[in-house]
Amino acid sequence: MRLTGAPHTAHLCALTARTAGHPDVVVGVVDGAVDPGHPDLALQRIRFAGHPVDPAVDPVGPVDPADPVPSREPGAPPGHGTLVVSALAARPTAPTPGLCPGCSFVVRPVPGVDVPPAAPADLADALVDVVVAGARVVNLSLALERLPTATPTDAGTGMLLDAVEVARRHGVLVVAAAGNDGELGGSPLVRHPWVIPVVACDAGGRPLPTSTLGRAIGRHGLTAPAATRGLSGTSAAAPVVTGAVALLWSLCPGAAAAAVRDAVTRPRPPQRRTSVVPPLLDAAYAYDVLRGHVSA
Repeated sequence: MRLTGAPHTAHLCALTARTAGHPDVVVGVVDGAVDPGHPDLALQRIRFAGHPVDPAVDPVGPVDPADPVPSREPGAPPGHGTLVVSALAARPTAPTPGLCPGCSFVVRPVPGVDVPPAAPADLADALVDVVVAGARVVNLSLALERLPTATPTDAGTGMLLDAVEVARRHGVLVVAAAGNDGELGGSPLVRHPWVIPVVACDAGGRPLPTSTLGRAIGRHGLTAPAATRGLSGTSAAAPVVTGAVALLWSLCPGAAAAAVRDAVTRPRPPQRRTSVVPPLLDAAYAYDVLRGHVSA
């Protein structure tokens, strides 16, 4: 498959040359409002997840699959959620195809416009929704930029970590943008060992100075190119890892979630996890590792 402008730094061509993704692999996206009428998403397998809420409690109302995007000014550029979904799902004939357009997609917009200020509890609800809807990997490009400083003892944060545990028990991988604060640290979400936090890098593989780094991020995260599509920073890098996971599962459909996670996060020797900067995604090596898992 042709990938115009694709991030070659991560060796994604080792996967995209073999598959555009399989419809049985469902990719979940939790983000801002998404416009399914965007030309790059025409005829793609995209559905919306969500559940009704009590309008007395939440005046925004339920996530309505018939109205997944609020009105925008004519000629306005697509919003953050649309750009994230396009990075993964844009049709193969689009000017810039998505990374895994042959997969199926389940989208859960968080109420709000573009990049919503998602509270941990709202993000927890959205994550559970896409897990229940059948996602095998979930992309969170909004999470860390909008989460307040919190501890695992906070009620909302506890709900979010419980939602990650739900994903883990269902064998659903969770890929999250590490954040763009340019500081050391990271939220309780990226410190959860099941989450794969993603740091953004330039074309030479050097981490962007705005990327959030930290011990947990270095221990179980990845660095990936910030692919261009109107996105920037870790919001753009997370879909690169999510797309790689979806393609790996498309090529090795019988692989367990733990095996896919190990393959995509294992550093190519002689690299080791010894710093707050996680290793660079190497899709070619991940494919070799996963084939070894499957054949073992």
